Amino acid sequence: MGTKNYITAIEIGSSKVAGTVGVATYEGINIIAYASEPVDGFISKGVVRNVDAASACLTDIINRLEAQLDNKVTIEKAYTTIGGISVRSVKSTVKREFDEYKKITPEIIDAMAIENDNEFVVPEGYQKVQVIVQDYKLDGSVNTAPTGFHTRSIEGSYLNIIINEQFMKQLGESFEMAKIEIVDSFTAAKLEADILLNKDDKHSCALVNMGAETTTISIYTNELLRKLVVLPLGGENITRDISTQHISREEAESIKMFKGYGAAGSDNSLIANETLNKIIAARIEEILLNIKHQIESSGEKVGHIFFTGGAAKLKNLKALLDEHLQEYNTRIITEPSLRCFNDSGLSLASDAITPTLFGLLSTGKENCCKEVGAKEPATPVQLSLLENVDEEENNEPETDTPAEEKKVEEKKPEEKVETKKPEKPRKKPKWQQTLINMFSDFTDNITEDEESDDE
Repeated sequence: MGTKNYITAIEIGSSKVAGTVGVATYEGINIIAYASEPVDGFISKGVVRNVDAASACLTDIINRLEAQLDNKVTIEKAYTTIGGISVRSVKSTVKREFDEYKKITPEIIDAMAIENDNEFVVPEGYQKVQVIVQDYKLDGSVNTAPTGFHTRSIEGSYLNIIINEQFMKQLGESFEMAKIEIVDSFTAAKLEADILLNKDDKHSCALVNMGAETTTISIYTNELLRKLVVLPLGGENITRDISTQHISREEAESIKMFKGYGAAGSDNSLIANETLNKIIAARIEEILLNIKHQIESSGEKVGHIFFTGGAAKLKNLKALLDEHLQEYNTRIITEPSLRCFNDSGLSLASDAITPTLFGLLSTGKENCCKEVGAKEPATPVQLSLLENVDEEENNEPETDTPAEEKKVEEKKPEEKVETKKPEKPRKKPKWQQTLINMFSDFTDNITEDEESDDE
């Protein structure tokens, strides 16, 4: 147990909070515990709104995970995600000009990065959580690895990932109240892209996660993240639109997932197929037009758009993608190949371990669990106390037995037998010696008197 490295990952989503514990092996990630809780208002659009409720949710998830570990370990730490409507990206540049051609060194590159950290003005109410170096312009020519080149000017481009400061504080407070230390937090969109996309995909694409309440757009060119934006629109908007037809939210959600877009056949349900198709088409069109606008405004050349997330599982969504995004190659990623398995008998849904959770498990390195009942090694102080006890038990009290009556143990020929020196008579205390002298003088006087009387 103690030799394993247990990684705890917790994903904060718009529809649920999910946690898992895994162990990295040569075969992949071994999932040994999983638990999730639906979000009931305390998280909105991927952001913690009610700290107390979020803390209670986290505590429940941790307790359920520990129960699956047979209570052999306690979870003390976790890796988590940051995302939702509070996250976005802002570009910045740093420029250097030289009087003559100068070779670019690592020191120049580092100094430019430090200047960006110091000079970039974070919007009020936000904090910077990550900086992604884009590329450099050497005398106007783009270069991604400028070290060693000679130039008279260099301009570095940076993508700063920022998050709402108050929302970040509320997330941290929720974990603190649940007594779980956050080892590290990662941008959910970037984790997901690193798992789902390869280098060829990132050459020119957009990854779109259509969630319950948000749609996250990550734009990549030349293998670099160029833009990150989150729209406050998702699958929940479709459910609300359907429920306007005097249908409960639960029934609306069921109809959306069961029928989807392009429903045909009998109209024995609570809503006519034609009405349902119009509602779904209108909301999806709004989301897709917003995605298209974000891609075009980025100034990046994008050829492919990959869709993932819960709302991307809507039936016949591809027909709407082909209709509204004709200039792009679109694909829905439904079955990502994740190198994870479980040998502990867990019954997991096919999509339980999301790419984001898998990304946290793969990235995490620090052990998050502590073995219950592990014995603490004895401290030097404890050892010295034990040694003193042994010495006291082995030391015999001194007696007045003459030295010559004591048996001398036999020694090996090469060892010398040490003869114990006779002890010096102990001196009596001064007051005792004085009293003895006085008594001696008194007895002597009596003796002299008796002798004189005899004469």
